[in-house]
Amino acid sequence: MQRFLRFFASLTVLVVAAAVLMAAAPSAYSQSVSLTPEQQRMLNQLPPSQRQAALEQLRNLRVSSGGQREVSKDSDEQTTPPMLLPPLEEDEPEGPPVFRADDTLVLNVSARETSGPALSGAVQQSRDALMQRVMNGNPYQLDALGRLMLSGVGEIPLSGLTEEQATMRLAAEPSLSQLSINVNRLPLEPVGVDALEPFGYELFERDPARLEPNRAVPVAADYMLGPGDTLRIQLFGNQNVDYELPVERNGMVRFPEIGPISVAGRSYANVQQLIGERVREQFIGTQVSVTLGELRALQVFVVGDVKSPGSYAVSPMSTITTALAVSGGVARQGSLRRIQLKRQGEVVKTLDVYDVLLQGDTREDVRLQSGDVVFVPPVGTRVTVAGEVNRPAIYEYRGAANVEDVIGLAGGLKPTAYKPGIKIERLEPGAGLLVLEANQNEIEGRSLKVADGDTIVVPKGVAQLEQAVRLVGNVQRPGDYQWRDGLRITDLIRSSRDLKENSDLNYVLIRREVVANAELAVVSADLQAAWGAPKGEEDVLLEPRDTVYVFDLKVGREHIVSPLIDELRLRSSRTQPLRVARIGGQVSAEGEYPLEQSMRIADLVRAGGGLAESAYLEEAELTRYELVNGEARKTELIQINLKAALAGDPVQNIVLQSFDYLNIKEIPRWRDQEFVEILGEVAFPGRYPIKQGETLRHVLERAGGLTDMAFPKGSVFTREALKDREREQLDVLANRLEGDLASMSLSDPGQSEAVSTGRALLEQLREAKPVGRLVIDLPAVLADAADDVILRDGDRLIVPVLAQEVTVIGEVQYTTSHLHDPSLGRDDYIDKSGGFTRKADKTRTYVVRANGEVVVGSQSRFFARSTGLDIQPGDTIVVPLHADRVKPIALWSNATQIVYNLAIAAAAVNSF
Repeated sequence: MQRFLRFFASLTVLVVAAAVLMAAAPSAYSQSVSLTPEQQRMLNQLPPSQRQAALEQLRNLRVSSGGQREVSKDSDEQTTPPMLLPPLEEDEPEGPPVFRADDTLVLNVSARETSGPALSGAVQQSRDALMQRVMNGNPYQLDALGRLMLSGVGEIPLSGLTEEQATMRLAAEPSLSQLSINVNRLPLEPVGVDALEPFGYELFERDPARLEPNRAVPVAADYMLGPGDTLRIQLFGNQNVDYELPVERNGMVRFPEIGPISVAGRSYANVQQLIGERVREQFIGTQVSVTLGELRALQVFVVGDVKSPGSYAVSPMSTITTALAVSGGVARQGSLRRIQLKRQGEVVKTLDVYDVLLQGDTREDVRLQSGDVVFVPPVGTRVTVAGEVNRPAIYEYRGAANVEDVIGLAGGLKPTAYKPGIKIERLEPGAGLLVLEANQNEIEGRSLKVADGDTIVVPKGVAQLEQAVRLVGNVQRPGDYQWRDGLRITDLIRSSRDLKENSDLNYVLIRREVVANAELAVVSADLQAAWGAPKGEEDVLLEPRDTVYVFDLKVGREHIVSPLIDELRLRSSRTQPLRVARIGGQVSAEGEYPLEQSMRIADLVRAGGGLAESAYLEEAELTRYELVNGEARKTELIQINLKAALAGDPVQNIVLQSFDYLNIKEIPRWRDQEFVEILGEVAFPGRYPIKQGETLRHVLERAGGLTDMAFPKGSVFTREALKDREREQLDVLANRLEGDLASMSLSDPGQSEAVSTGRALLEQLREAKPVGRLVIDLPAVLADAADDVILRDGDRLIVPVLAQEVTVIGEVQYTTSHLHDPSLGRDDYIDKSGGFTRKADKTRTYVVRANGEVVVGSQSRFFARSTGLDIQPGDTIVVPLHADRVKPIALWSNATQIVYNLAIAAAAVNSF
């Protein structure tokens, strides 16, 4: 009630302003009051009864437009009163959405927890059955009245409730008391036939001002004057006077010096003539101009199935459609085809809005007179037209219409419509859904009568090749081409200019539909042979619906061949086995290929992209699988002379069978060209091709031998195969070390120092890169053939320049290198590097020779401190970590040695 009072308080200003305007301009035309957004919102929040009362107050409130539009006195232009605003529409209520008719929802169901005694077996079984039944019904759709239909429960109204309220409503249902149900609304948008709207109603679902008559249109000569109209009279000549004379209620105008003149019920042209004659009789030498000023407002009634029936003040130039727009338009249950204009109780016109919309015929949309009644009857019979028509919608039809008539209302068929497949879906009471064929290529289908509620479904034609062939793949102009009788592959692909680069000219695949969408075959063509003999046997004849594939040698053909084989596999059976053959070995494109009719060895080689350079022509193996008596599969091995088969020998070029496998062998001892690299101090360093079994000494001779600055004892020889082996060993050692570290961390938490050291070592192992070094004695290789190395592809020899340094690394104070001094021994060089660290293992100190050889043993004569004769230029002295000092894992000694040795080898290799 307080909202209602606030609303009317906000209207007080409007009421006062209206009274002032009516007093100032009593002849002005009435119009509705426009509301502010706040007033509109307040009105929508009122209860229905109070909102209706407020609407009545607004409709009764007629105010002037607040001023007259300036019009030339000599103008016949209409000055139309402002249109009445459309009825106030209720905005969607704020807050969560509510359920409406036909909404879709999902019920989440679970058993309700109870604190009482346990349910009996029968009760629990019944509850579980009900829960399963409710869950199986998902998703649910409310009926036309907004009710939820639950099997075994009945109808539950949910229209107008939110999800939370609907959940509470279901909880209050006694038969669902043992279940906990949560309601979720699915905001689905209708699609297809369900999304179609009745045709034509959108004409009125827009701003009514757009339907308002044009104010600049001159008043017609047959316009009938009546009380409320205004005449503008100008006298000129002997007298020059202007008058504005209103038509009074008695139908008279009071003309000064002439007297009253009756004009009501006369046409505008007749009044002009009448006044002209009177002026000429009364005023000698004076002429007159008669025009219309303000026009009266017509009071008309719009009733029936409109959105807001009632009485409206409209312009005298308004028509039937104008009045309908003012009333908010025709309601969805109203007819657009039988709108009646009643005058004094008689029907004077019947308007068919479809004539206006579909033909632009406005002859029946006549102007209104005061007191007219526009009546909209209920909608007539309707038919839904869906699918491939220009205007799919729901149409109202008059009389007995047939399918052709209704399709005409929908704008006719699209070019893509499938005329023979048009059908009518009809819901027959007591019989269910009936489907009637309405083939538009036949008279019977076109003349088939429609009934109220029918749905005409116009399907789309199937987009498949008919009298055409399709060219795809590595071609310049892929696409569909017209088929004609006698069309051959050379007519479709005339020359190599029609192809892109790297096209396979010897194997073009053709997918053929022997029976449309039912039986499939595959044939191939040799373009080079076809171009060489046009219209010959190799120039394959094409058939309708063929698809021609041209392969790209760089991309391969599996992405095209595999789907074709899958199609053949789906159509295969025990009586019709899959027709494929396979080829492998030394061909360009190994794999499975469709088995063509009378396909031979040479054809399969062509399908496989031709022979590789390494193919052995003297012998190939054909493995054949045959089913013996339907009980066992027999394997047969056939030797094929490939050279003879490719030459066309019918004995060797045999016809293939399903599942045959042709294996093309490699030429014995065939290898790609192998290379080795000789770098450093040789006369001609570089990359050298080698033959099988060639040795290092022989290649060094080809490279011109060693230079004077060569240091052969420090040569580094690497091999690719050894890199892979070293990587595997490093991974195994790192994984073992990682596992031992994890065990130590769990079993002995106090060994934090050892664990930290181990993790640092583990990181070094993970980051270490294998070198693949093979320790060789190059001076011995050059001196004796027995020590020579047989080379492999990718081998690399680095001959460094003569070395002068000795390097000390590991657990010493300063890792560094020193010039070689023959008088110094191992410990001397260590002392020159600052001596051992606390973690050094003195007894396991070892020397890595320049060629990679490791010399180990503290008792060895090589480590005599006094002479130092065994420390040679290029040597590296390694002081390892003392394992017992940090109670480490047993693997640490091996790991540290590997890390040091890899670092030394990598340094030697990276120096080049």
